[in-house]
Amino acid sequence: MGNDKAKEVWTEFERLSEEDKDSIAKAFIHHFGQIRFSLDELTKMDLKDLEIIKSTISGLILTRECLPDILIEYKTKDNVLPSKISFGIHSERDKD
Repeated sequence: MGNDKAKEVWTEFERLSEEDKDSIAKAFIHHFGQIRFSLDELTKMDLKDLEIIKSTISGLILTRECLPDILIEYKTKDNVLPSKISFGIHSERDKD
């Protein structure tokens, strides 16, 4: 099972640009210490750590893929975007 998770992390890592790979590796030093992103090294890691790494990399990929859409959407709205974001009605004042 650890090998499967390591393969998932490796696959996600390979999708990153060289700049993002360097950035991720530097960011993880503070939490995990030096990580060598190779399949052999990843298979030696704890499953919980692999899940954290995979989630972080996936989040970065998602951000990189969706950011252009957000910028385009912002431009098409003539810079008139809501200043408040909420889910549902939180108070009587919010019903307007």
